[in-house]
Order: sequence, then structure tokens, then C-alpha cells
Amino acid sequence: MKQPLYALLISPDEGMRHRIETHEKTITIREGHRDYRAGPVMLSCQIVPWAVMADITDVRHCTLREVAREEWEADGFVSQTDLLAQMRRYYPKLELDSPITVIRWKDARGALVERHAR
Repeated sequence: MKQPLYALLISPDEGMRHRIETHEKTITIREGHRDYRAGPVMLSCQIVPWAVMADITDVRHCTLREVAREEWEADGFVSQTDLLAQMRRYYPKLELDSPITVIRWKDARGALVERHAR
């Protein structure tokens, strides 16, 4: 059976989208244990028209407390306290013992990525 195309919603934050387009951001931390698997993914924003393709390379389930320093730093957070505070903007009831999913991707591509390669 063919795997479905997964999608990850990305914040309308211009800086975050730019970091994805330039391959600086290749990770996201999401509330809950989510059923993502290695394979193609559409990274998109429904608020600001924006989308790129990528390939999920790794999915890890743990609690927010168990997110490794390397993971939260790669996602742009400066400390575990910052991670919790910033994540609560999207998930207000999030706690350090809440289940989360860490998703990594590579090879972001598409018209928006190609403009940075020129």
C-alpha cells in the first residue's frame, strides 16, 4: 500500500519559513504522540500562502522533558524553559511531562527554496 502524503503546518512567522527555505531549520517539536513516518511531507502554512516539500527522516516520541538539548537548540530554543514557554503559545496546556513528537526532515525543495539557491 502506498504511504499517504503527510503535512506539517508551519507558523506564519517569516523568520521560521526563511530558516526552512535555507535549510537552517530541519526539525519541529509537536504536542502529542503523532503518527508521522519517514517519507515525503508537505510543510505549509494555511494563513500565509506558503509550501515546500521535504522528506521526513526521523520521528521520535517522548515527553517534553526528554527532548534533548541538541533537539531544542536545533529548533531555535535557548533553554528548556524557553522551549516550554514558546510551545505554550500553540499548546497552552503543555507541561514538561506532556507527550510530544520530534520530527526531522531533509531536502526541503520547491520554488520557494530554489529562489535562495540562485
